[in-house]
Amino acid sequence: MSEMSFRMPAEWERQSGVWLQWPSENKWPGYQQKLESLWLSMVEILKNQGIVHICALDEKLRDHIEYQLRFYGIGLDNIQFHIIPSNDLWIRDNGPTFVVDQGKKLAVVKWKFNGWGNRYPCDLDDLVPSLIANKLGIPLFSTGIVGEGGNIEVNGRGSLMATQSAIINDNRNPGISQERIEEVFKANLGVRNIIWLPGMETENFEEVGWSDDTDTHIDTIARFVNPETIVYSWVDDESDPVYPMLKRNFEALREAVLEDGKNPELIPLPIPKDGYYSTSQIGGGGNITKVERALRTDASYTNFLIVNDIVLVPVYGNVKDDDAVGILSDLFQGRQIVKVNSGAIAENGGEIHCVTQQQPEGDIGYVH
Repeated sequence: MSEMSFRMPAEWERQSGVWLQWPSENKWPGYQQKLESLWLSMVEILKNQGIVHICALDEKLRDHIEYQLRFYGIGLDNIQFHIIPSNDLWIRDNGPTFVVDQGKKLAVVKWKFNGWGNRYPCDLDDLVPSLIANKLGIPLFSTGIVGEGGNIEVNGRGSLMATQSAIINDNRNPGISQERIEEVFKANLGVRNIIWLPGMETENFEEVGWSDDTDTHIDTIARFVNPETIVYSWVDDESDPVYPMLKRNFEALREAVLEDGKNPELIPLPIPKDGYYSTSQIGGGGNITKVERALRTDASYTNFLIVNDIVLVPVYGNVKDDDAVGILSDLFQGRQIVKVNSGAIAENGGEIHCVTQQQPEGDIGYVH
């Protein structure tokens, strides 16, 4: 069995479930309490679309989660627990990238995870894909390069989008060329056409005014909504500090071609007006000197999650929420748009897509 026979499905293809890593106090005091209500809300929504796989740090946390699900009337139907310790909760980045072959056999692609460029502890996070593949009884393909799932976006027909800043970077893959990384994408994900956006390195956050510890993942600035259409984060106000960065990425998108040689349709999606700010201890960028003021987060509406018949869209209590939801409703006709208040998680540097990982429909060996 070779990884060459597998492909990464588009997110709108049918899924059997979604994986979550549950917030816990091993991160810092108050982390679990701050975020748990959002995780409970996600479980209540997602369990109606497939299995919700919950990764818990230990048995004690699993028992607590079970109690919470019963206490709030969510129940345990369509929920599977896994004791899989992790350093944090961003399973999109450190977790498995699922691929399928023509016979619907499921496999896991594993990227080396180094804490977003050696910014955060990651010894447990890096083990998660292997542990999940083992639990499901499916093959594991190790790529040998550092990467994160939040920087991989596919249309299911052979095109992939990624930012250069978050993978062709000495803090992840020193000495590895863009051409080599493209070869790895093609061999492991079944793609043949790569669309590169420049992104933004985290160290430039003061200049741009957009705090992002990941060196800018693709899922915060551009997403496929169907095989030929891309939505991209945008602001019309040229005085907004984020405007030059978004404009550079838009200009790269205008030059993009799909696997069939055609240009994609491009649709702007607003970012929250005047930004969404973090006043917590989080933000500023791992090994970057913290600043003693509120930080503008990378909150965006492109960080939505498609799960079978629904689309979870992050909202922030911002005047642009309705505009973004309206655009996505028009693009996802036939799917229910579910708004999820994502302010608490945005403070930590990501939204709904970042803390979830979909599992496509496919044959597995066993679950234990």
